[in-house]
Amino acid sequence: MQFMKHLVMVATLATVLPAQAAVQSFALSGAFESGHFSGATYQGQLSFDDAALSLTGLEFVSLNSLQFQLLGTTYDLSTPALQTASAVYQDGVFTGVEWAFDTAVNGGTLGFSIIPGSFNTTDTFVAYDTSLGLSGTGSLNVTAVPEPAPLAFMLASLGLVAIRRMKAL
Repeated sequence: MQFMKHLVMVATLATVLPAQAAVQSFALSGAFESGHFSGATYQGQLSFDDAALSLTGLEFVSLNSLQFQLLGTTYDLSTPALQTASAVYQDGVFTGVEWAFDTAVNGGTLGFSIIPGSFNTTDTFVAYDTSLGLSGTGSLNVTAVPEPAPLAFMLASLGLVAIRRMKAL
């Protein structure tokens, strides 16, 4: 009887938990296509919790984490920013990331911005301007990092319940 109670509890959790919003994780990558840094690559990752979304209008979600490697330096949420890093949604659709900061590069200043897409992440891009008047842009690929499947969690939980049951015998 105790085994059946555990089984019902695990099955209930498996159906309720996936219905709730979860932390979303994305990988970022791209290369500058124009300007002084043409050909230079960049990459990073970010995560955020989308639980508070209303799914209507333009919405900004604070990031839980962000790391971005650019021109040999890693930037993150502790980097002094001109614009706070946010995930951007339009009517419930993730359109990308918004973030801007200035940094010292080669004796000058580099102003760097990530600009979200208009309708989804396919037109997300990066732009930069230097104190020397050099500027350029590049594409930014935003790829979802899959979370472990809820079924895997349920099976692991059932396995733990079965092991406890066998030890109790």
